[in-house]
Amino acid sequence: MIYWDTSALLKTYAEETDSPAFRRLLIEQANAVAISPLHRTEMFFALHLKEQRGEIEPGYATGLAAQFDVDVASRRYRLLPESAAAERESRRLLVKCLAQPVPVMLRTLDGLHLGAALAARCRGLVTGDKRMKDGAAVAGLPVFAP
Repeated sequence: MIYWDTSALLKTYAEETDSPAFRRLLIEQANAVAISPLHRTEMFFALHLKEQRGEIEPGYATGLAAQFDVDVASRRYRLLPESAAAERESRRLLVKCLAQPVPVMLRTLDGLHLGAALAARCRGLVTGDKRMKDGAAVAGLPVFAP
């Protein structure tokens, strides 16, 4: 199972310069695509912020967010449960990140995503975010990218 960060999944719903490569990676994904409960809220926010900034057409955010909800409900993605183990993993990872020779300044939601991936014993991570990549490296979690 591979964990897809919101930044990577967002590229499959809203057009960005590297969206075609991320869509191909998603289509070619042989393993289950894992997501956490955080994705639902993050996708909603990210899509509406993209619309507000003029990056997607007016009115598209609602439809794209609804499509994501349909995809989650139809089990297109494996929705991981909220767990105390994920929170423990995120805390452990932050301490490890801050202890690096060059500290990795992991943000809260990034830590929670990585904690969920670690608690679920995911084999890797797909992300478009540099801090997530840095945190994954500290966690020993391989990063897959198109």
